[in-house]
Amino acid sequence: MRYSKYLSVAKINVTERLHHSSNLAGRALVVMVRIWIFTTLYTATYRTIHATTIHGIDVAGIVWMLVFAQSFRQSGWPNTAAIIETEVKSGTLAYSINRPYSYLLFHFWSYFGRVGPNLLINIGSAALAGIIFVGWPSISLASAGAGLVLLAMSFVLDFFCACAIGLLAFWTEDTSAFQWLYFKGQLIFGGLVLPLALFPDALRRVAEWLPFPAMFYSPARLLVSYDGALFKWFLLMQVAWTSVAILMAVFLFRRGVRNVEMNGG
Repeated sequence: MRYSKYLSVAKINVTERLHHSSNLAGRALVVMVRIWIFTTLYTATYRTIHATTIHGIDVAGIVWMLVFAQSFRQSGWPNTAAIIETEVKSGTLAYSINRPYSYLLFHFWSYFGRVGPNLLINIGSAALAGIIFVGWPSISLASAGAGLVLLAMSFVLDFFCACAIGLLAFWTEDTSAFQWLYFKGQLIFGGLVLPLALFPDALRRVAEWLPFPAMFYSPARLLVSYDGALFKWFLLMQVAWTSVAILMAVFLFRRGVRNVEMNGG
């Protein structure tokens, strides 16, 4: 079958991640510690301003948004941009492009093979921390369905953004500055520390047009509290930014490969 080889790639990466159980456990512990810190921070914040809700969201809602967003974000490691940069710099890519498969699809399915085990461990440990600190979440069928759709799209968007950054190594060799900007963008505008629901209105309206909230914050936000209009907006942003990211990745790959061929590999 034409696509069976890509499923095999995904299975290999699933197996590889499961073999690194100590690494998975370490990352899960980091997520749990972060959830404890966020719980302490936001509990103190709400108590200081004598509020039970902010923009209709209580402390438990904020913590569960961060539980989901942090778990989703940590599940994409190892970093696709760094992997592709290493292959470009080492010359491995020159051999890979001559093999009977699509280079981009190979990494796409490798990424999703890594995401599976990472996500199970991260969401399990972070959810345990959330239950201990703020109790069980209230997730409706509608919020679960919307959250899963946005989650799948968020991983696709994250992959192609990271892929495009990694492919910049054809021209810059070192993409660490671009990776740093990308990760900080996720951290600040992606709801990983401060949910967009708590942003000032003017800043939130600007941030919602960026690709970062459409990644891991969007499924986290909908899982905590379903909002039909917000679901449509996030899905629209995901489709738009994913289309841009795919076009950029394909363009950079083709131009980069052309440069490699012109220079004799």
